[in-house]
Amino acid sequence: MGRVAAICSAKALSTMKHTLLAATLVLTLFPALAPAGTVKLPEDKPAATVNIPDSWEPEKSEDGILAESADNVATIYLEVVADEKQMDSVIEESLKWLTEDHEVKVDATTKETKDFEDSGRKWSRISWSGESKEWGPAVIGFLFTEVGDGKVLTITYWISKKDSEKSLETLGKIFSSVKSVP
Repeated sequence: MGRVAAICSAKALSTMKHTLLAATLVLTLFPALAPAGTVKLPEDKPAATVNIPDSWEPEKSEDGILAESADNVATIYLEVVADEKQMDSVIEESLKWLTEDHEVKVDATTKETKDFEDSGRKWSRISWSGESKEWGPAVIGFLFTEVGDGKVLTITYWISKKDSEKSLETLGKIFSSVKSVP
């Protein structure tokens, strides 16, 4: 996990003095209330499995799985990347897509990085505060965890600050459900 942590630290523009409440709560474990289905990432040669509630209507894409809460408060995109270069590319492309294609303003001064452990799995997180005209203030970020053979599960997330508490329990369940496939 040191490799992922080093990447996160090297790319830090600044560190927030205190953790955003919504981001912290998202990473807290809660028991699940919604029924979930297990998805494989990638589908053809799985490196990891994740449980995503059916109500989030997970959609397969070329590279991963997109899922969104029914109330559009939280959106996640999960994919497995092969190496550090590809992981850096995912961050760069996602931020470009948000800022250029969807006119999301990302506040670079709020960048926060954090390493933590959840259910025995080591994670790294990079997040920022952001805002869009359509959805308002949000927490935008990336979660990373190694899933074996040098591969890294990358979870890109957008969580609207308004009404975020409605999705936090489910998000915690999704993140804690990650399992490596031997």
